[in-house]
Amino acid sequence: MKNKFPIYFILLLVLAGSCITPITDFTQVSSLSFLSVEASLTDQAGPQKVRLYMSSERLTGAYFTPISKAKVYFLDEKGVREDLTESSSSKGTYVSSTTFAGRVGGSYTLNIETAEGKKYKSVAETMKAAPEIENVITRFEILDNYAKGDPRRAGFNIYLDFQDPNTLGDNYQWYWKHYQRADICETCVGGSYDFFKNTCVMPRVPTDKTLNYKCDGDCWDITFSTDINILSDAYLNGQRVTGKLVARLPFDGISPYYLQLEQRSITANSYNYYQGLKTQTQSNGTLFDVPAETRFSYNIKSTTNPEEKILGVFDVFAVRRKIFYIDRSLSNTQGELPTTKKLEGDIYTCPIGLANCKELVQCYDGLYRTPFKPAGWKE
Repeated sequence: MKNKFPIYFILLLVLAGSCITPITDFTQVSSLSFLSVEASLTDQAGPQKVRLYMSSERLTGAYFTPISKAKVYFLDEKGVREDLTESSSSKGTYVSSTTFAGRVGGSYTLNIETAEGKKYKSVAETMKAAPEIENVITRFEILDNYAKGDPRRAGFNIYLDFQDPNTLGDNYQWYWKHYQRADICETCVGGSYDFFKNTCVMPRVPTDKTLNYKCDGDCWDITFSTDINILSDAYLNGQRVTGKLVARLPFDGISPYYLQLEQRSITANSYNYYQGLKTQTQSNGTLFDVPAETRFSYNIKSTTNPEEKILGVFDVFAVRRKIFYIDRSLSNTQGELPTTKKLEGDIYTCPIGLANCKELVQCYDGLYRTPFKPAGWKE
């Protein structure tokens, strides 16, 4: 599948209007588009990534304008500089070397200069150590407020324990990824796949057919957490945290469920940024309702125009990760049945005798799919 501009899910949604900026016909009257920055630096080997784009001017906009040809680099407290280069396959995405990683105790700034000469700089963010994940418990739990057959009703809750350090000011975030084998790499509804354009195309004569194209080799679909799951130690400093709910996984099959679980030690600026998003989504329902002011950056500023507003955050964090499989067998699911999805349409195969016909689609590496085997994968 040809991916849209790949961005971290929390910032996938378009810029919502605020009480300050009126909205007419789903378009901001001021037609403002903001520089949006997705930047993360971890203690894991790179590449570290920074994505730059201009936000949509329309509330219903699903596409963003990537910012190319910028100069992007990290600078630590010792003056050591790591230059990032723009990805050849993803405009607006800048990556470090594959060996570059942040270090616990190090302080880092993000520096950006666009091709037009606009300059931006983050405050110095110090990377704090992440405590080990001590125990992980999986429980099958039913939410009775949903009817049988509703995919939200039955699922697997993941809880963990960890020891908070005896230092005030620690903040945490939990994030997970799930990989599963992908057999189908493209689905074309009402059309067919163009192997030269690498996308589905519609015929002149409309059709109601759905064609599925198999992958050309090893491929994995990727899903990941979409909830904002954070915690501050303001009221539990130095305590052992037990039974922290960090994930709820779907009951959409009985096969073992591969999971990468991360416990991150995030900075105060990142915590405040995500807390603002979380509070707003709980109050208003969705990120479409979040006022723009909530997503303005806490730690990235323009040095050429101090009044300019920037969306996003510079994330600096250490990670502790666990990779494991969840047993989803029917023996422990209290009579509930998995909400499996049926593949709609037909599998495309080349007509007999058609020369130079292709039927397998390349597995592209992106946000939702990869040809690279995930760590700890078991067949």
